[in-house]
Amino acid sequence: MKYLVTTLLVFYVLSTSCNKRPEIYNPTIESSIYDSARLLNKDQIDSVFKIISELNSKTGSQIVLITIDDLNGQKIEDYSLDQAERLRIGRAKYADGILFTVAIKNREMRIEVGYGLELIIKDEIASRINRQVVAPKFREGKFGLGIYKGLDSIKYLIERDKDLIGKRP
Repeated sequence: MKYLVTTLLVFYVLSTSCNKRPEIYNPTIESSIYDSARLLNKDQIDSVFKIISELNSKTGSQIVLITIDDLNGQKIEDYSLDQAERLRIGRAKYADGILFTVAIKNREMRIEVGYGLELIIKDEIASRINRQVVAPKFREGKFGLGIYKGLDSIKYLIERDKDLIGKRP
């Protein structure tokens, strides 16, 4: 009986510690890019991942890209918030995650910004990136280039103002 209790205690400790996300984030393509709409080819995935991993290694901030075919009646704001909460993007201490969502059939996109990056990427800046950087490339059918340029703009702004990461308005 003593061994059974000890064994159960060990399994409990292991299972609860495995559910906690480490503070150090090591991005992988699988954890950072969910291209279910298949908008990106292999080279584009590699280019986008390079932006994501460089930003993470230089600042600690995290970006996740999700592309989907259709929102199926859901608002993109609700979908993005649900996904951001599910994926727990950004370091808990800094709330410095970004989720870039593209719903191709709905012709909608959204940049969801963690609280700790709101001094850097305000709503109007995120909207401007979508309108002036991403959307023109999407209209040309160059989805990979639009996503790349949008994420590169975000990366530039965060790296430029990295001293504001984690500070809240």
